[in-house]
Amino acid sequence: MSASLLGIAILTVSIVSIPARGILGWFLAARVASFLFTRWSATRLEAKLDARRPLDRAEQVLFTSMAVAGATLGLLLWPAPPGAPLAAIATIHVAVMLVITLIAVTLAAFPGPRDAMLASFWIVTCTIVLAHPARFDPVFVLVSTVFVVGVRVYAANTGVHIVCAARTLVENRKLAEELAEALAHAEFLSWRDPLTGLFNRRRLFEERQARTNDAPRHLLAVDLDRFKSINDQFGHAVGDHVLIAAADAVREVLARRAETGEHQAYRLGGEEFLVIVEGVDTRIAEAMAEELRHAIAAIGGHLETQQPLSVTASIGLTQWCMDEELDDALLRSDMACYDAKRQGRNLVRCTA
Repeated sequence: MSASLLGIAILTVSIVSIPARGILGWFLAARVASFLFTRWSATRLEAKLDARRPLDRAEQVLFTSMAVAGATLGLLLWPAPPGAPLAAIATIHVAVMLVITLIAVTLAAFPGPRDAMLASFWIVTCTIVLAHPARFDPVFVLVSTVFVVGVRVYAANTGVHIVCAARTLVENRKLAEELAEALAHAEFLSWRDPLTGLFNRRRLFEERQARTNDAPRHLLAVDLDRFKSINDQFGHAVGDHVLIAAADAVREVLARRAETGEHQAYRLGGEEFLVIVEGVDTRIAEAMAEELRHAIAAIGGHLETQQPLSVTASIGLTQWCMDEELDDALLRSDMACYDAKRQGRNLVRCTA
C-alpha cells in the first residue's frame, strides 16, 4: 500500500505540473479508483484469512483488481500533450515502472494476481505504443516486454526467498518451542522422580538450610514394608505400580490439607518417601500420618494381581524445630520409622 500511495503522490505532482494535462488527469483518477478497489479486495482477503474462510471468491476479486491496476498504470504512459515538461514526463514513466516493480514484489505470495497485473500492463502499454507510431518507436514494444519479463522473474525469485525465509522462521520458532519444552522437561526431571512425579532427593537439598520462619513443620519418613518381597513375588512391574499408587496416596492426603500450608513430598529412593507438612500442630500431623498409612494399606485391593497383595507402610513422625538443620530432623524421623518397623510394621511412631 505504501508503494501505491507514494506512486500516486508522485504521479499527481507530475501530472498537475503539465499545463494541458487533458486525458492524463482522467487516467490518474482511474488509477486512484483502482487503488481503492485493490485496497478493498486485499482487506477482504485478509479478513477471510483471519477467519479461516474459503478464499476462492476473494482471490478472484483480488485477481480482477490487480488486472485493473496494471491497466490503469499502463494508461499513465499515454503520450503527454505537446509542450509538456520533459521532467514531468520522465517522472511519470519512472514512477510507473517503480510502482509496477514494487507491487509485483509485494504480491510474491499471490502469483496469479501479480501476473494479471503485469499482463494487463503489458497489453495496454503495447497497445499505446502501436496506436501512436508517431510518438513511440516500435522498439518500445520490445522494451516493455523485456521490462515485464524482468519484473516477473525478479518478483518470482523474491517470492521464493520470502517463502524460504518464512519457512525458516516457522522452523526456527518450532525448534525454539521444542527446545523450551525439552529444557522444561529436563528441569522437571532434575527435580522430580521420573516414576512417581514426586520431588527427588536432589530437590530435597534445597531444604537443607536452617528454618527461617515460625510456621510449624513436621517430617514424615515413609517406608513401604517388605517391598523387596513384593518385587520378588509379583515382579518389578507390580512394584512400580505400588510405588506410583503410594505417591498418589501421598498427594491425596496432602491435597486434603492444602489450605494449612505448603506441603511437599519426596521419593528419596527405592521404597522410601519423605513428606514435609507445614502449618499444622503435632496432633494434626499425626492424624495425617494415620490417613496416609490407611491409604497405603488400601493399595493392594486396587491392584489386579494373580495372588492377594498386601501393601503397608511404616511412618516415622517428628517436628522440624525452629533454627534446626533438616539433617537433624530427618535423622529423628528415620529413627521413628525404624521403631515402627521393629514394633511390627504398618504403624506410625512419633519422636520429639
